Amino acid sequence: MNTPSDFDHDLRQLHAASLGAVSPQTLARLRSARHAAVTRPRRGRTFAWLGATACTALLAMVAATQLMPTQTPMAPARSQPATVAAMQASSDADNFVSTADVLDQNPDLYVWLGSDASPTTE
Repeated sequence: MNTPSDFDHDLRQLHAASLGAVSPQTLARLRSARHAAVTRPRRGRTFAWLGATACTALLAMVAATQLMPTQTPMAPARSQPATVAAMQASSDADNFVSTADVLDQNPDLYVWLGSDASPTTE
């Protein structure tokens, strides 16, 4: 029965024998190819990472500006006295008319909706 160490030893012997059968020119080409692969400068991916980072930062800024609540500009405190501002706020509240109030005060709309009158086209 073969043990793993015997198998490993047999493979090492086969490898050494196969290296002896390879021509010196082929070995030289293989060495030079291996050396060129190791010493060849790798393509830098700095610009790719820089571009990806810039796009991510831009998208984060756009998302942040869209999610931020809108702020209304505040009027300076010195331009309007507090009493004038309070009077304007109360007059705005007095002028507000709800839609329900308008419909309750004008029953003609309900009469028209309940009628069988259809718009005529001529």
